[in-house]
Amino acid sequence: MKLLVFSDSHSSSGKIEKAIAAHSGVCDAVIFLGDGLRDIDYVKRKYPDLCFFCVSGNCDFASAVLGESLLDFDGIKVLVTHGHKYFVKHGYDTLLRYAVSKGADAVFFGHTHIPLDTCEYIEGKRIQLFNPGSIGNGGTYGVVHTSGGVLVANIAKV
Repeated sequence: MKLLVFSDSHSSSGKIEKAIAAHSGVCDAVIFLGDGLRDIDYVKRKYPDLCFFCVSGNCDFASAVLGESLLDFDGIKVLVTHGHKYFVKHGYDTLLRYAVSKGADAVFFGHTHIPLDTCEYIEGKRIQLFNPGSIGNGGTYGVVHTSGGVLVANIAKV
């Protein structure tokens, strides 16, 4: 599968549209990690045939969208969250421990606006941490490929 991963658009729906258009026809789903749900709602209307998975962030006030989700892509369990509830600006230990408790193989998160793709080991388990950065403030997003239980993540820029 090919996934486009966005976070922290902060009123920059045009940048999301530009990134999706660059991958038009070769994207299986879009994952939005919060802080700009209004932006993603606008983009959803332009791409009604595209599958969207979204979580809310700390700036998505009064949203009915859940703050996290556990998704499965080609046998890889991915915890999707904005990250603020796990204090990711101060380290990843809380998020990693929570991911292990949920049986996740990878975590996609935002909030910091800083792109990250790394693996950590905790309690004998390997967890891939992926943050696409901020599509709104830095113009970065993620392009993720999954196949046969392998996840390969890359940072792209509009």
